[in-house]
Amino acid sequence: MFGKKNPVMLKAAIFATDEKLTFLDMQIFEDNIINLLDIAEQYIFKNIHWANEIIGMECTEIPEIPVAVIREALANSFAHSIYNGSTYHEICIYPSKVTIYSPGTYASSHKPEEYINKNLQSSIRNEKIAKMLFLSKSIEQFGSGFKRINSLCKDAKIKFSYEIDEAGFTFIIHRKKAGEISSNKINVTVNVPENVTLNKMEKLVYQLLSSNPQYTREELAEKTSKTVRTIQRTLNSLRDKEYITRIGSDKTGRWEILK
Repeated sequence: MFGKKNPVMLKAAIFATDEKLTFLDMQIFEDNIINLLDIAEQYIFKNIHWANEIIGMECTEIPEIPVAVIREALANSFAHSIYNGSTYHEICIYPSKVTIYSPGTYASSHKPEEYINKNLQSSIRNEKIAKMLFLSKSIEQFGSGFKRINSLCKDAKIKFSYEIDEAGFTFIIHRKKAGEISSNKINVTVNVPENVTLNKMEKLVYQLLSSNPQYTREELAEKTSKTVRTIQRTLNSLRDKEYITRIGSDKTGRWEILK
């Protein structure tokens, strides 16, 4: 599973409709888990919609499904599978959804909703695989997958669901319609009244920048389980409220705390 011997199988397909009938593309990959994670991620990102957005002073491509959602779902799929000679992972891309199938019975006695709403310990089926994925930063921490995915999906205004049967676990990410994915400019300056207060998100980002002014948008998004789009809005608000200012360029500069 980690080397060239006993490779893991991944099936990936794109379907013309939401029925699993007519496929536009179908491929089978056999490799170790680390390489398959990258293959699966690239296959999904190559075949979903992207939008151009002006974030700060840069034009950035934003996928319809947050990168962190795809990575977390894929990593958890490989971490909690049952591995034997006849099993395979599966990715299906439909017009209205992306599904990630993990072979083997569901690994926990707790429902996914319980992991979202409570702070529960993870049920680890494959300890070595989970540790390897954690050390490679493919998963942020044990037991946080559903909670993190839920936060990111809420932030991006997309829905997810799941199906559990005797054969395996299917994670379903519901796609937006093409017309709902549009380019936006996120660089708004507003007049802020005196004695302004910070909301919960602004306080969190402010605290993170106070501890490390070098944090990038992407790093802040990772630490807060939010999208880059939301982080940029928050940074704009903090700057407009005169709590922070940017020193230097977007790529090489840093944030300065003013209050």
